[in-house]
Amino acid sequence: MSIPGSNLLNMALTVIQQQTVQYYQYSTRSLNVIGQDVTVYLDVVNIVGSWQPVPRNLYQSYGLDLQKEYFTFYTSNNILDIKRDVSGDQMVVNGSRYQCQSNVEWYNLDGWNAVLCVFIGAS
Repeated sequence: MSIPGSNLLNMALTVIQQQTVQYYQYSTRSLNVIGQDVTVYLDVVNIVGSWQPVPRNLYQSYGLDLQKEYFTFYTSNNILDIKRDVSGDQMVVNGSRYQCQSNVEWYNLDGWNAVLCVFIGAS
């Protein structure tokens, strides 16, 4: 039985392998000398969760760009996705950097999130 607040992800991570990723939490934006917004991140921290590729056969139904690589990161951390006037958080996994694009938020109800991440380049 599923009970709100029981954190099903933490239970699952006792059975399945968890991964450690480098997490860059969005802090603020500031203007550089030529007037462009530059995103500022807090110092990197390691967080754990389950890093899973999004199956390519789901890209079209999710409205994803077929030319990009997407992963879902399941974590008990409260991750910020891209929103109006906010750049969102970023992660580095195996030397590749990913933008946290959208968040299926179960954090307030059950203590975990499913974060859709898109590859943006080498770290």
